[in-house]
Amino acid sequence: MINHNRQSKIIKVFLASSEELENDRNAFGNFVRRLDDIYEKRGTRIKLFEWEDYDAAYNDKRKQDEYNEKARISDLFLALFYKKAGKFTIEEFNVATGEFRHTGIKPKTYVYCRDLQEGENETEDLQKFKKYLSEELGYYWIRYNNKDSMQLHFIMQLQINDNSRLNNINVENGDVVFEGAVIAHMNNLHFVAYNKDYQQKNIELLDLQSMIEKAWLCTKKYPDDDDLKCEYQQLKDKENKLKAELTQHQNLLLNTAKRIATLQGEAITDRLRRAIEAFERGDIKEANIILDEAEKDGDYRFAIFDRKEELREKEICNIHIDIRSLMMQTTTIMADVDIPIQLRIDKTNELYKKADYRASRTGYEKEKHFDLLSDYANFLYVYGLYSKAESVYMRLIPFAEELYGTENEITITTYNNMGKVYREMANYSKALECYFKAREVLELNPEKAEYLNAITYRNIGLVYFDRGNYSKALENYLKAVEIQEKVFGVNHIETASSYNNIGSVYREQGDGIKALEFYRKALEIREKFLSEDSPVLSNTFNNIGCTYYNLEDYTKSEEYHLKALEIREKSLGMYHPYTGQTYNNLGTVYWRQKTYSKALTFFKKALAIQEKALGTFNPFVAIDYNNIGMVYREQGDCSKALEFFIKALEIEECVHGLNHTNTAIINNNIGKTYYCLKEYEKSLEYFTKALNICKKNPELLHLDTQEIQEWIAKVKTAME
Repeated sequence: MINHNRQSKIIKVFLASSEELENDRNAFGNFVRRLDDIYEKRGTRIKLFEWEDYDAAYNDKRKQDEYNEKARISDLFLALFYKKAGKFTIEEFNVATGEFRHTGIKPKTYVYCRDLQEGENETEDLQKFKKYLSEELGYYWIRYNNKDSMQLHFIMQLQINDNSRLNNINVENGDVVFEGAVIAHMNNLHFVAYNKDYQQKNIELLDLQSMIEKAWLCTKKYPDDDDLKCEYQQLKDKENKLKAELTQHQNLLLNTAKRIATLQGEAITDRLRRAIEAFERGDIKEANIILDEAEKDGDYRFAIFDRKEELREKEICNIHIDIRSLMMQTTTIMADVDIPIQLRIDKTNELYKKADYRASRTGYEKEKHFDLLSDYANFLYVYGLYSKAESVYMRLIPFAEELYGTENEITITTYNNMGKVYREMANYSKALECYFKAREVLELNPEKAEYLNAITYRNIGLVYFDRGNYSKALENYLKAVEIQEKVFGVNHIETASSYNNIGSVYREQGDGIKALEFYRKALEIREKFLSEDSPVLSNTFNNIGCTYYNLEDYTKSEEYHLKALEIREKSLGMYHPYTGQTYNNLGTVYWRQKTYSKALTFFKKALAIQEKALGTFNPFVAIDYNNIGMVYREQGDCSKALEFFIKALEIEECVHGLNHTNTAIINNNIGKTYYCLKEYEKSLEYFTKALNICKKNPELLHLDTQEIQEWIAKVKTAME
């Protein structure tokens, strides 16, 4: 529960600008007020100091001392410039930077310079001020050209100042999103919109979508034309692939923008500045050329250090700037999509190792070294290098405890992240150990951020769900959603995901009524926030359809599966695995209704889709073979049924092994089929296999052991 009585943390932001940027200043103020609403739920408030708050505006009569004092005590100082440099704004900047030099903590100062339009010029005072920033302070100022880029820069700075990771700023459907709020449209950001690789793929997508619309209309006009369906599917597959590539590219470009945000206010070289400017105008390849040159220079500098191991302070400072350059290079390399992905991963891994080694050898600031390792571990996790990620996290945990203490949010988040690595490695006991450590700290410190409680409970629930311990999974999911409802509200997309998780637990426990209650909650929210053809929406329809099937309401089950099928065919294509899954689900509904010919048609359609999409040796393909066998057996064609059951068993034994639940189910079906064929010895052989698997894994099976024993007795009687 959120403790509204405790005092909220306050982040004080001072905004200085001239009258020529009145519109930008107003837009910025409105944005900060939106963020304040988001942060308030996390126990933090954002206080904005604006010139309108005081008795006078920008003139000689204003209370300059009062302005300067507010600048001095702020946490973040932002100065906006366009064509001129107001003397009061520069004075306030000098007050803020002077205070930072004195305290070494705050205020963090940021300079924003709006891009000039064609024909516009800067005043001599502004040119002089920029020269001072660059040559004397080694300071990188922020360029922005519209509201979106200004907002993106600020939210990243705010997160860094709040000691938060930037991982919760992501791309969703072409928007930069933070805590469910849209911060910027990707196409309004120059580093995306002017990137040539992105431009080309975007043009391809628009052309492709026009072709898909025409192909879709043709399939509706001529529904029996398989050639038209095949053409539509090929176009749809290409669109899905292209969309995924575009989203990935946007995220990679955003990662570089995040990296640049960490450099703002830091001393950097002219070469690093040029690399940043190349990136911001969309030229990632030029940025990488410049950074490659910087890497070679850095290698030379560090080789000198390796030989004599004693350098002057200035030389050590240069090596630390080289580390910043390497860190930026980790993101620009990954964002250059012309380089094969494995080469990008290998090169980036090398850059991280090089930066880590130099940081360890040269007394790099501990907080920055921790951030370096955190980024490295996250990179290894994202690209599936789990054992390497584990070794980095093994260093990060004691590092976090040393730097921030065991009760700090950063330490708790590090435990959660390490748990995610262990879960991916299927080391569930280790994953729970990490999550329980995070919970232990949070329980002792209820004033800690509530969203961390929700994340930790959810993570614990996921592990229990993976292990089939549904009661424990439900216990933790319910705790997570209780917090999310209070922190985010009941109409938040994150809350909807938790409702969906809870619904799945109830469904696995056989409580269809409760499952439907939570699936409908998830559906109501998702329908508000997602488009009508969203695959996520189709997943909810699918879950509801499966639940009605378990409740034996086959009419309702068919209704929701048909809704899922319509979306999946349109958004994912006719030969996507999820589309095949839906055909299979509908086939099961028709099988239960004893409409065997219709069930067979849908099962065979599912099989054709799954084999094409997934290959023959896949568990979903085995399910399709098994289901077709069941229809043939019900129709009395046991020889044909046996043919499909044997194929299903071959796949299951190859994929899941001899002792899996699905293997037992198919052995059981084969036993029944041989009994129908009066081949009793064979029947006994397969029933015995099914029973032995049941005895080894009683908690995992959906088979009635007693029923199998009765069948075995029945077979033995027939053999006498």
